[in-house]
Amino acid sequence: MPGREHEQLLRTSYFRVLIGDREVGVAEISRLTSKTDLEAPKENRHEFETVVLRRALTRSTDLYDWRRRLAEGGDDRRDVTIHQLEGPDGAIANSWRLVDAWPSRWSGPAFNAAASEIAFEELELTFADLVWLEPTRAQGG
Repeated sequence: MPGREHEQLLRTSYFRVLIGDREVGVAEISRLTSKTDLEAPKENRHEFETVVLRRALTRSTDLYDWRRRLAEGGDDRRDVTIHQLEGPDGAIANSWRLVDAWPSRWSGPAFNAAASEIAFEELELTFADLVWLEPTRAQGG
């Protein structure tokens, strides 16, 4: 229709991830999912599927160390913020916060002498709440 503006379609390939206030390079993020079962007891109606962060393995052990602290009995919950960008190095289009996230699983690479693939690590996050942030709150991290 004439005079009608079209909303910009956003890509899934431009994003940033912050664990607490620290940006972490990530290659892939699994789907963000919030579900409600109205037939369930009130305290169990809402649930969030875990989110998996996947990145190329380097010598950095920061994600593994976070998981280790929990495996050793610590309680190290952090907010994780995912910013969807309008383009490469673009402005923030959307942001979601995983509230009180903690690493419920860490996986290292599979090894295969017949392949020459990049080694990846994965961190699976469980969290208390999923919040779609307002643009002004998202800019602050």
